[in-house]
Amino acid sequence: MASKSLSSDHGAVTAEFMLLLPALMMLFATVLGSVVFATDRIALEVKGFEAARSLALGLDIRAEEGIEIEKSLEGALICAKITKQSAMPMSTKLCVMQVGQ
Repeated sequence: MASKSLSSDHGAVTAEFMLLLPALMMLFATVLGSVVFATDRIALEVKGFEAARSLALGLDIRAEEGIEIEKSLEGALICAKITKQSAMPMSTKLCVMQVGQ
């Protein structure tokens, strides 16, 4: 009789795995997307700092493809607003003191 109860459980692990697989794939995609977003955000902050520093030193700045840079003055500070157009648009604004002020 014991073998009959074991044969009725045949494939139960496979069925549970197939029910769990879509949730695991969605979790993996979410984690991977979060890492990519965080990496893009950090890269945008670095570009913003470089742009603000270059503007403060009086150097010309060039925007890469898909990135817009706006210059503004706020008192003794010079600011660079960086906007990246992608699937999820991001922007950051960094200000530094002008050299010689």
